[in-house]
Amino acid sequence: MDFLYAQVDFSGPSFKAAMSLKEGDGGLTPGRLVFAEDLERFTGRNYEHMLADLCGGTVPASSNLGGPSVVSLAHAAQMLQGTGHSVCFYGARGTDETGTLIEQALAKLPFTGGGLLLKEGPTARTDVLSDPHYDNGQGERTFIHLPGAASLLYPEDLESSFFDAHLVAFGGTALLPHIHDGLTELLKKARKNDAVTVANLVYDYRSETHIPQMKWRLGMEDDAYPYIDILIADRDEALKTSGCDSAEAAAGWFLARGTGAVIITQGVKPLVLAAGKGVFAPLELTYLPVCEKINRELREGIHHGDTTGCGDNFTGGIIVAMTEQLPCRSGGKADLREACIPAIAAGGFACFTLGGVFYENRPGEKRERIASYSEAYRKQLERQ
Repeated sequence: MDFLYAQVDFSGPSFKAAMSLKEGDGGLTPGRLVFAEDLERFTGRNYEHMLADLCGGTVPASSNLGGPSVVSLAHAAQMLQGTGHSVCFYGARGTDETGTLIEQALAKLPFTGGGLLLKEGPTARTDVLSDPHYDNGQGERTFIHLPGAASLLYPEDLESSFFDAHLVAFGGTALLPHIHDGLTELLKKARKNDAVTVANLVYDYRSETHIPQMKWRLGMEDDAYPYIDILIADRDEALKTSGCDSAEAAAGWFLARGTGAVIITQGVKPLVLAAGKGVFAPLELTYLPVCEKINRELREGIHHGDTTGCGDNFTGGIIVAMTEQLPCRSGGKADLREACIPAIAAGGFACFTLGGVFYENRPGEKRERIASYSEAYRKQLERQ
C-alpha cells in the first residue's frame, strides 16, 4: 500500500536533517526511494517517530494500492476483461491491517487467479511524502519503503500455476530481494513453458546502498538479460542497471546482452525503444513523444491527479498490447512501436487520478475512457 502525506515541507528542519549527503547513504532525496531501515541507520532515529516529525504529526491524506507489479497488472486486467484473457497477480502480505487493506483493494479488481501468500509480520508499504511547493511550485515526492512481507517471498513460493501462462511479468523485483536474486532461474522456467517474459525495473536502492557507484545487477550473476523478451525501465533505472551514460547507450547494452526488446521512459521527454530479436520484429533505435492531448488537459486543469503509477500503467499497456498481438502476430513477430501507442495513453491517463490504480464503476469503463487518448495519439504521430 502507498500512504500519501500531502503537505510535507522539504525545506523544513526535520526534512533537512534527514536529507542525503551522498549517493546511497540512506538519507532522503526528493524524487527518490529509500528503505526505512537505511534511513534509520542514516539518522540514528526510530522511523515511526521520524515520520511523525516529517509530516507534522498528520495522518495520511489517502492510501492507494501500489507496487510496480500489481499496478501494471491491474491495468491489464481491466483492459482485457471480457476479451477471453485471464490476468493473475501473485504477491505476499503480512498479518497486519495493511494486509487486510490490500486484500480489500484487490477484491475490487478483475483478477482471475493468483493471490497473496500470508507471511508473518508487517505488510510491505511505501510512505509517499509530497511537497506541492517544491521546485518553484512544480512539486515533488519522496518515497520511504518498508519491505515487510516482500522480503520473505522466495522463488520456491511461486507455485507452478504462476508459470502456466502465455505471458509472465516480473515487476519491480528489486523490492523483493530473494525474487530479484533468483530472477534468472525464474525467467528460464517461464521460457521453458513457452511464456513471453516481461521485466519492468524499479530503483534498486538495496544495490545502491550496498555497492554504491557500481552498476546494478539483474539476477544473482547479472545474467538475466537473454531470458527477457521485453525490458522496461525509466532513464535512471536503465543507466544504473547498464552502467551506461545515456538512454540510447543503455538500450544498446541491453540488446547486446540478449534482451529481446527495450523501452526506456524519460518522463515528459520522448521515450526510447528498440528491438533486436525474439517475439518482436527488429526495430532500430526509435523515439516516441508523450501524448499532447493528455498534456494539454493537465495544463488546462481539466483533470486533477498525480504522476504516481504512470510508469506502471505504461507497463500494463505494453502487457495488454502484447497479449492482443501475439496470438495473431503477422509473420510470427509483434510490433514494438505499435505496442507503445496504447501504453503511452495508459501511462498518461494515470495522471488523471490520485494513486496508480483506477477503480472502475463498471466493467470496460477504463478501456472506453482511454480509447479517445489512444486515437488522439495515433493522429499526433501521423502529423509528425
